[in-house]
Amino acid sequence: MQKLGTSHCDYCRLAMPASETIWCQKCIALIPKVPRCRQCGLQTEHETEVCGECLTHPPQWDRLFCVSDYTEPLREYVGRLKYAQHFWLAQDLGVLLSKQISDPAPLILPVPLHWKRFWWRSYNQSDHLGWTLAQQFNLNGMASRCDNKILKRIKATRPQQGLSRSFRQTNLLGAFKVAKPITEKHVAIVDDVVTTGATIDLLCVELRKAGVERIDVYTICRTGKSKEQDATSC
Repeated sequence: MQKLGTSHCDYCRLAMPASETIWCQKCIALIPKVPRCRQCGLQTEHETEVCGECLTHPPQWDRLFCVSDYTEPLREYVGRLKYAQHFWLAQDLGVLLSKQISDPAPLILPVPLHWKRFWWRSYNQSDHLGWTLAQQFNLNGMASRCDNKILKRIKATRPQQGLSRSFRQTNLLGAFKVAKPITEKHVAIVDDVVTTGATIDLLCVELRKAGVERIDVYTICRTGKSKEQDATSC
């Protein structure tokens, strides 16, 4: 759907024609496009289905789809979505993300917030991203639904930002559960940013226990070390 009332790009502030998002095509073109491993989503030297690290230490999910890294101009808008209560930005960011996904899952599951954090923030940005993705897929004739009642965060934890990978995993132990039966064998987990993947991994474990066979990850930004950086730091 075109935003007919949009006359200026939200990023560069220059006039632009009607667009699906609040950004002009020139600013969207500024978003870095780099080769990635299609499973873990981290940068690789060449685009590949499965990188060497995933062959030996695969993540709990099967495929990751993202827009780009956590860099400008995405960094500003993801930050506003998550921390400044600009929840409406999920619509525009979700449109960008939907264009990266050719085979959408019939069931989209937002990463849940604990009720205390939800009460403090008043919304879950992953819910809004999930609803936007389902809407976009359905508009394109690909049946998909978003359900934010299936995955539950049952333990309040420290924010993951700034924690090491090992501490992130320990921090989240026992934090999630599947609260409703799942009939779909193919699902997707949606979140705004994936860094170490510790949160997604633990959600995947619970989903596998519930009988899910294929798990995709939908995220605006996939950040973290590239495979080349990992190799040189070992």
